[in-house]
Amino acid sequence: MRKIFYGFGGLSYSVISQTISNFFMFFATSVLGLQGTLVGIVVAISTIWDGVSDTLMGHLSDNYKIGKLGRRNGYMLIATLGMSIFNIVLWCVPNNFSNGLKFVWILISLLLLETFNTMFSTPYGALGNDLASNYDDRTKNNAFSTVFYLIGIIIPSILLVIFLPDTEEYPIGQLNPKGYVNIAIVTSIICLTFGLLCSLLSFPRSDSSSNNAKETIGLRGLFLDFLNVFKNKRVNKIIFGYVLTSIATVFLCSVGLHFFTYSFFYTSKQITFLLLTLMLGTILSQPLWVHISKLRRKKPALIIGIILTILSVFGVIFIYLFRIELYNISFILMLIAILICGIGSGALYCLPLSLYGDRVKFEENSNNKNGIYSGVLTFAGNIANSITQLLVGLLLDIIHFDGGENVQSLSVQTGLALILFIGVQLSLILACFIFASYKECVENYENLSKG
Repeated sequence: MRKIFYGFGGLSYSVISQTISNFFMFFATSVLGLQGTLVGIVVAISTIWDGVSDTLMGHLSDNYKIGKLGRRNGYMLIATLGMSIFNIVLWCVPNNFSNGLKFVWILISLLLLETFNTMFSTPYGALGNDLASNYDDRTKNNAFSTVFYLIGIIIPSILLVIFLPDTEEYPIGQLNPKGYVNIAIVTSIICLTFGLLCSLLSFPRSDSSSNNAKETIGLRGLFLDFLNVFKNKRVNKIIFGYVLTSIATVFLCSVGLHFFTYSFFYTSKQITFLLLTLMLGTILSQPLWVHISKLRRKKPALIIGIILTILSVFGVIFIYLFRIELYNISFILMLIAILICGIGSGALYCLPLSLYGDRVKFEENSNNKNGIYSGVLTFAGNIANSITQLLVGLLLDIIHFDGGENVQSLSVQTGLALILFIGVQLSLILACFIFASYKECVENYENLSKG
């Protein structure tokens, strides 16, 4: 049961983070009417802060306990409450505000939300290694976390159909501002419920590793821990590969809703089917990637997953280029391409983190530095994501995307396709090369497997 309660944490923070990833760029540009550059700046600032705070939170969690709740669960408990509150605040920005006030509202809300998200996700990532007793146990913890994390990703897509249907008032349901508030309320309730269960019921069997807690926080110690992580070349390769796969996800999530809404004119129901198909492929493929990784080890399995994802994105662009000729069957073909994309991306969710956890255990076998390693990984991912979000906002302005228009020009439709295609494919190809150069030697693999 402890593993199940631990898995609940993945659902708790993913349901909110995925709602933001899926809808926020579209909400801010198309519903609130803000320029893409302004939205990109807001997301970039908040994500940079999230990245910086990740390393601080990792160091804090390694060295300072919160009473009987320990070094992980206490922070997660506080964060659950904060995430649940400010997730609702973010989507309640009054539409009659000036653009300047809207900018300030979403900036402050996102900064507070990202702070609490860091306070949860970094200790949560470290807790997975704390709970594990050996190599196989780490894999099981990661599997439970991944499954619930993916369930959290699916939920916003279902809520899209429920709260953003096409109506007479809003022929394009995605433009209804009240629907986003309702989605936020539901996701906050889910976050609160599962976050509390995880925080209160997923304690390690023993807290002996916390005996080394210093009960003091030093910036010098934080800086040294940070540098020590980045000095390890093998750790760096996993981090950089993970960052590139995250960038591909940012392009897919930030531009995907624009692309399917304005380039294919899909309804909210059709888009939801696509998102559910993507997640279904990702979830159902988890046993497949576990099996392949056992047969051929994790790195080859991950490379296969990346290549499969790259090929599926080529399929999406092919359907776009011939969408008129394939009009009667384009949606069915798109479902097939998205399903294949989900199967391939299933490897991107579980294997990079599994490789990272193995390497951390191998490098820090006698020291408990799980928090700082988790923080550094998230820091790198968030910094890259912030830059990518800013780039997406700039690119939307460059192609002259206008959130006030229900129908975009052909040049804008093509621009959306190019942003999605080039952003995703370039990131995945570079990630493939990075992971291919990572030396997962058999000797170390066997040593790691012994826990």
